[in-house]
Amino acid sequence: MARLILGVNDVAYSDASGNGATTTGQVAEILEDRYHVMQTFYDVRKGRIAEFLAEAYGSALQDLFAGRKGGKPAYDAGQRIEAEFRSFLDANEMQRLALVATGFPISLAAVAGVNHRKKHPYAQKNRARPAFIDTGLYRASFRAQLVT
Repeated sequence: MARLILGVNDVAYSDASGNGATTTGQVAEILEDRYHVMQTFYDVRKGRIAEFLAEAYGSALQDLFAGRKGGKPAYDAGQRIEAEFRSFLDANEMQRLALVATGFPISLAAVAGVNHRKKHPYAQKNRARPAFIDTGLYRASFRAQLVT
């Protein structure tokens, strides 16, 4: 039986203060404990995830039966799941789900446009951004892996 593992590549955030960098792994644990970002993604998109897995393994079986060299279905499905997670974040679905459930945004920093990629992260002129995409490193380091 295979297991789907959702996680991140552990990469250090740059730390201008010199107090030691936080990693994407630490951030992912905090976000999962507080907001259940990956669990919510899975709960909302499990039908699509199942489709990605079925299509990848179905194509591999067709190739095998046709005598062609098969691809890497676990890798192919993982790539599609990763793209789907990034779309989930880009579309700000966590923020919308929180607004529907509680009437309040999940991230006031996102609404205020806090952006640590800019010289002045807290500047009033920054536009609102999707929740959980501040520097973009958490989003970029997300990985989906199928383990047998």
